Amino acid sequence: MGERTRVGAHSHIRGLGVRDGEPLPVADGLVGQVEARRAAWLVVQLIKAGKMAGRGVLLVGPPGTGKTALAVAIARELGPETPFMALSGSEIYSAEVKKTEVLMQAMRKAIGVRIRERRWIYEGVVEKLEVRYGRHPLNPYAEVPVGGTITLKTDRETRTLRVDSNIIYQLLQRGVSEGDVIWIDEETGRVTRVGRAKGYASEYDISPKELVEVPSGPIYKEKEFVYTLTLHDLDEMNARSESLLSILFSSPAQREIPPDVRARVDKLVKEWVESGRAELLPGVLFIDDAHMLDIEAFSFLSRAMESELSPIIILATNRGFTRIRGTDA
Repeated sequence: MGERTRVGAHSHIRGLGVRDGEPLPVADGLVGQVEARRAAWLVVQLIKAGKMAGRGVLLVGPPGTGKTALAVAIARELGPETPFMALSGSEIYSAEVKKTEVLMQAMRKAIGVRIRERRWIYEGVVEKLEVRYGRHPLNPYAEVPVGGTITLKTDRETRTLRVDSNIIYQLLQRGVSEGDVIWIDEETGRVTRVGRAKGYASEYDISPKELVEVPSGPIYKEKEFVYTLTLHDLDEMNARSESLLSILFSSPAQREIPPDVRARVDKLVKEWVESGRAELLPGVLFIDDAHMLDIEAFSFLSRAMESELSPIIILATNRGFTRIRGTDA
């Protein structure tokens, strides 16, 4: 088991620290706030049992009392892959993007899609790698990889494969050497370096490569891949594919996603779920400083929570009583 490292203010939190229905004084990265953790544990049980009447939770308390920590702990209790999206109430105000669009993107970032896909691959330990070089098509004084051969080995068989320049480039870019375990996708030719095979000595005394077992079975096999994306990731991929200019001159600037793109993504995800290829992972959307939201934002959130594709929305504020922005005095 690897050593745990803290990379963020709340990355050490692993749960609510509740055992047999009672919160421990110090557990899972949380200290104190026993009553609040007991209440949060009840909310988690309602969510897991599908008996949560609404999808909203309000946390109120002075600054520094652990509102964000409780929201993170609730997400951790719901599962290790539960998406968690944090947003401040003041972040929705922008001159480039509408408030409702910012909230919609945040909500879809808090909904995950676990996709299962079976693909035929070549898997094994690299026993030998030979690269064949040829003249560069534009520079006669330079040589570039034009192909090669690779020998893969498992505990059952050994095969030598001829590969083209595309796969050779990937092998060189990923720093694959003899003794590494790799996957080569038959359809796309994508190369994945899994790690260093146990029992194969490294040419370096100190190397960061992860040790893995020698693959078993045949080299050419069907393997299931499981990966998790968010609905917003799928929205961006579909929106980007609509325009050639966006592919050639993609910009990191935030932009609005057309409603028809989201409708198309929702339809696609529904088909995946019904066919058993994917499953939804409703997550947690945490909005801090909720008193900064205006009446339009609250109206949007209340309507969005009634949708089938809605995460658990946790609002936090340090105001006991406050007037909603945009309402009459």
